[in-house]
Amino acid sequence: MVSFGQLEPLIRAGEFDQVATALLSVDEPARRALAAPVKGIELHWVEEVGTSFERLHDRAALAERSFARRAAREAALRVAGAGCLPRAADVVSFLRSGRFGPAPTPAALDALVRVLRAPGRPSLAAIARPLAEKLRPLQVNLQWGMISRLLAEAELSPPGTEAVVRGWMGQVGAERYGKDLAELLRADPHTTEMLPHVFGIARLGQELDEEWTKALARLAADGVIDRQSLLDGCVQRLVAGDRPGSIRRVVVLHRLLDPTAEECAARRAECLAMLAGPESTVADLALRGLRRADDAGLVEIDTVAEAAFTVLLRKEKKLVRAQLDWLAAALARKADPLLFEALLTGLGNPAVDLAEQVLRAAATHLPVFGAAGRESLAAAVAGFQGDLRRQAGELLGAGDPADHVAVALPPVAPAAPVPPPIRSIPELAAEVRHMLRELDPDPIRLELALDGLVRFTASDRPALAEALTPLLPQYGDRPLINLLRAVVTNRWFAWTPSEWDKRASPPVWMLIGRLTELTRQMCGGTPPPALLATPATVDGHVDPARVVRLLGEGWEPGPWDLSQALLRLPREIGPEVRAAADRLTSAAGHSLAGFLADGGLPDPEVATVAVGKRRCMHTGGYYCDCARHPARRTVAFAPVEHTLTVPEGLLGQPRKEAGNRAYSYPDGRPLDGWPLVFPSHRELAAAHVQPRLIESAESRGVTGHVGILPALAACDGPFGPAMALCLAYGLTAARPEGRVAAVDAFLDLAARGVLDGALVGRELVALHRAEIVVLKRVADALGEAARAGAAAHAWAALRELVPAVLAAATPGAGAPDLLLTAESVAAAVRATEEIPEVTAVAARGGRTRLVTEATRLARTLASATKTVVPEI
Repeated sequence: MVSFGQLEPLIRAGEFDQVATALLSVDEPARRALAAPVKGIELHWVEEVGTSFERLHDRAALAERSFARRAAREAALRVAGAGCLPRAADVVSFLRSGRFGPAPTPAALDALVRVLRAPGRPSLAAIARPLAEKLRPLQVNLQWGMISRLLAEAELSPPGTEAVVRGWMGQVGAERYGKDLAELLRADPHTTEMLPHVFGIARLGQELDEEWTKALARLAADGVIDRQSLLDGCVQRLVAGDRPGSIRRVVVLHRLLDPTAEECAARRAECLAMLAGPESTVADLALRGLRRADDAGLVEIDTVAEAAFTVLLRKEKKLVRAQLDWLAAALARKADPLLFEALLTGLGNPAVDLAEQVLRAAATHLPVFGAAGRESLAAAVAGFQGDLRRQAGELLGAGDPADHVAVALPPVAPAAPVPPPIRSIPELAAEVRHMLRELDPDPIRLELALDGLVRFTASDRPALAEALTPLLPQYGDRPLINLLRAVVTNRWFAWTPSEWDKRASPPVWMLIGRLTELTRQMCGGTPPPALLATPATVDGHVDPARVVRLLGEGWEPGPWDLSQALLRLPREIGPEVRAAADRLTSAAGHSLAGFLADGGLPDPEVATVAVGKRRCMHTGGYYCDCARHPARRTVAFAPVEHTLTVPEGLLGQPRKEAGNRAYSYPDGRPLDGWPLVFPSHRELAAAHVQPRLIESAESRGVTGHVGILPALAACDGPFGPAMALCLAYGLTAARPEGRVAAVDAFLDLAARGVLDGALVGRELVALHRAEIVVLKRVADALGEAARAGAAAHAWAALRELVPAVLAAATPGAGAPDLLLTAESVAAAVRATEEIPEVTAVAARGGRTRLVTEATRLARTLASATKTVVPEI
């Protein structure tokens, strides 16, 4: 009889063979009696510690011995658990547990198999199969050796899971060093059944290195592996798609298999599906196979046409040209209308030079198809602009297609009203709970919550305090939290701004000033009955009639609340409201009347400021030479005369301070509420926002708050340098969503009739000279704005930017894309002014893309002045 006291020392000593022998010396009930204590054994990595000087220096040997001891102890525990636990599920769970680290050695696996074959033990199949099915990819290195041995002992085939296939491939790969992999696969009993899973499971193609692909191709050629099944597996994975690294390995194997024309024809549908895949190598593979099948006369005309419908719209020039060659050969054999229709599909290719090639190919075959072909071609080129439109007109003759209709800008929608006021104390409590969870709540919801706090404090302060008490945090002293505490306790709580708070911009301090003022009012005598600055529309404007009505009720608002209300007044106020303001007798009423009589807040003088290079500062105040940031541009605006209570710098920003702001560390706060501070003064809001947009053009990982641009565009007031610079940064933003926001703002300003496209272009020129602009981004954004209806404004910006880019010593990688967009927009607005820099580049000659696009733009500008060019 073996007791646990006898078994445990053997386990901790790592004597797995003796553990197996001991368990096999007793019957099944005796083994099961040891299950609970064996399951409770915990092994710890105890490293041997030497005492001699030599032992302390032999760390490598010490670590190796310690690792070997740990592996032996774990192997002994595996054997003990497999020999004692009663059910197959218990054994499976025990062997899969995370307590085991290193994979067991072959000797340890021998001992494990011995105990599992003991009379009364669960069957090997009942243990091996669940272990294999539950294996996870991250566990392969630790468990596959054991599972593989148990499957072999149970005479089971491995299941086709990702982890098992990875384990099998890794096992074969580990044996190949110094051996022939093809021979190893030939001798492996599972090669035939496992290979289909290699292609059926995503990402496994990554394991097919050069030696694997050559071995599989060799076995297929020798007939060991069914060639058609292997080819089907490759095609299946190429159609389904995968990561680029995996796909490349499968492509290599497919090329080594070198399918015949008959094999390609048999997989016609799969090849057509491959043509639409994202990987150009896959599409090229499919196109070559279909062309081979067509040259052998094994596919029909509709296959050629279907391939053309897909390939001619791709961006890869090599593929498009190969497809055009194939179409030309097919049309030479048979002038089928379906092939000509497929050819015309290529006219929609976004690459103009490819569309030109398609147009030239269509011109070659046009006489064969007569009037029907001309009609189809006219419909296909109806939306063309610029030089392509001119070439199509010359091919078709005057008056064939209808003239292009320009896209109109959408009308400007008035600002929506704010949601209804909060109607009850429970509703206000729910809103406060939401705001406290948000570090920076939505500005409109915050305004409604402040309005509700004031109203319910005046009407039923005890009930409001009772509802707010459970919501107050135990710690923290943010201005909003202090306001809530003042409502509940009628006590003042001081707030000390942190260094992070001190870096906040003036618009943030405007809100802090309002919250601090309201907190004092809640602790004073009589809280205000309402807030003047509560906006009436979502763009931040207050209702002037409401302001006049409140001031006529005989109470004095706080100076911060009054100042914010005055800044939120609309620019246009009716005479009846002005007359009512003149009749007010309070001090605040006189301030309102005087503010209106003076024409409101004057528009400041705004200018952009160039800031030179600055080095990155590290710990200790020293500067390195990395010079990450090139020259920047920021905004300065002259202080205006006013009597408002506002933070320092809100209405004035000297040039020196503006330069410092360009390199100030951003505080990270969102900008959603900033336009609401000056809804009638777009330039003021933009001047404060602009330094926060600089990062948007420099890092793809930083949003740069460009999403605020549509809200800035919705403000009133003149368009000037501040908004133009904000748009310039937005048009070259690193993230696509930032450029979308910039285009939306560009279109809104154009629809409002205030956009100065030339000023935006000049700011883009300045950023380009500072090496900040990415021309491809700007070209795409301005092209999108032009297509949406702002073509004239986009051309005004391009007219400033294009000459500056071409005049630079190095135009930049995106210069051809900029010229391509400029040509399209120039054609849309029928621009006629010659640009000397474009003419000079076009005169260089050669076949570079820059010269090609400059030549096309020059032709478009020149042809717009000639009446002989047909309108198509």
